[in-house]
Amino acid sequence: MNWGWLYNVNTFAVLGSLLILGSSIIYVTQPTTIFTYQQASDLSTRIKEETISVLVNEKQILEWKLKLYEEDMMSMTTLLEVTQHLNTALVDKIELLGQVTAKRSGQFQTNQSIQQLQKQKEMLEANATIHRDFFHDASRFLYNTSYPGVENYTRYIVTLRGMLPLDGIEPIKPEFGAVINDVLSFKYPITVPFCRDVETNGTGPLVFIAVNSAPGNFHKREVIRQTWVTRLKADCEQGLLNLAGFAFVVGRTDNNETQIKIENESKTFDDIIQIDMFDFYRNLSVKVAGLFNWLYRNCRQTDFLLKVDDDVYVNVRNVAHFVTQFQHQSNYTIFGISPGIFYPQRAGKWALTYEEWPWSQYPDYFLGPAVLLPAHTILPLLAAFQVTPMSPFDDLYYTGMCREKAGIKIRYSVNATSVFVMGLPHPPTPCYLRRHISFLIPDENQLKLWHNATDDFYNNRTQCIVDGSNGTNITIDHIQPSQFYFTEPKI
Repeated sequence: MNWGWLYNVNTFAVLGSLLILGSSIIYVTQPTTIFTYQQASDLSTRIKEETISVLVNEKQILEWKLKLYEEDMMSMTTLLEVTQHLNTALVDKIELLGQVTAKRSGQFQTNQSIQQLQKQKEMLEANATIHRDFFHDASRFLYNTSYPGVENYTRYIVTLRGMLPLDGIEPIKPEFGAVINDVLSFKYPITVPFCRDVETNGTGPLVFIAVNSAPGNFHKREVIRQTWVTRLKADCEQGLLNLAGFAFVVGRTDNNETQIKIENESKTFDDIIQIDMFDFYRNLSVKVAGLFNWLYRNCRQTDFLLKVDDDVYVNVRNVAHFVTQFQHQSNYTIFGISPGIFYPQRAGKWALTYEEWPWSQYPDYFLGPAVLLPAHTILPLLAAFQVTPMSPFDDLYYTGMCREKAGIKIRYSVNATSVFVMGLPHPPTPCYLRRHISFLIPDENQLKLWHNATDDFYNNRTQCIVDGSNGTNITIDHIQPSQFYFTEPKI
């Protein structure tokens, strides 16, 4: 897979092996046994050939490592430090090769190889300088200007990272442009049954629910299974919700113990999709691409996707009400809540440098912990992933730039109802519960509290009572469908 924005631990493992091999080759140039002149000459030739081969391989790995760093959305300062380090390492190898061959005569070919390596090193150095100078000037020119649209964002980032079109990958939508991200060849070490294998009891729209979770969040996943997933199963059995599938979505981990636990968890619950990509915060856009690719491959018949994080409590009954209300949505539209802040932060967890994002504002996008998408938006978004440079923040990336690229509308929750809400009342009230689809509840004990309150309301043990127009109280029937309201952002 061509992942210019990912770190690859195998690269470092190979590099370490080559360095060890290089040391071994140098050692055998000092034999303790007396050789004949011909044996010594043969050994010298073999050593030189193997040494050159190793150094060429190391040089290729160093170049690749430099490219990975360039495309990892690092600041220019960090990039130059890495470039200097890699160039220093390459110079050391060239000097080593010179020492090995310095006492040999008639080494025209070897010297030529050294010269070629030196020239290529100088080209790397020059390219880094060009990048530094260009983006220093460009960032100053673009500083605090308005967001220029996804096309100009793409041109800028492609140039910044030195990205090139990928060969041999068919674009989903050729009219979107050249493919720069390989989002169709993800591997899934662990997966769940395809949607076509899921038996449905309901008659309403099909829903797939994906919970984004870090590999080590075992306890969070267990609490979710004990709370709102129990109601999910119950509502599906009663035919209130037609479930296409449910899964926790995790990435790869280098911790063997954690991986074994994930595999055992999957065997027990059969609700894990593991994507073969490194799972860390600023790589979440890749994770979203991996999820959408899985859905495109394995769950095309679903009608809606609910994507939530593992610190979110889902009011399953309101998911059923929402998809029933919007099942005939004809336009390409996705649903969520406004983040409230549409300008980049320059410090902290959500910071973007001026090189990464020189503009003073973001496009319209959703706050990421919970988003509802009609299934027919998955393919155009996946096509947009192919041609739009990755951003470190998944909500900004796929509900902002990629949504814009795909021509999909965005609709924000209004009128005291929402797809997702924060800042919860304590204790939870029945009327508040019935107005929202999901809630941010990072504390697991609070999550259980909200689950119990939801269970009480939908089993009619508590009631939602509101003031009537004539001054009398009105009790809202717990089986009455909730209505949700949205508005498009102002242009």
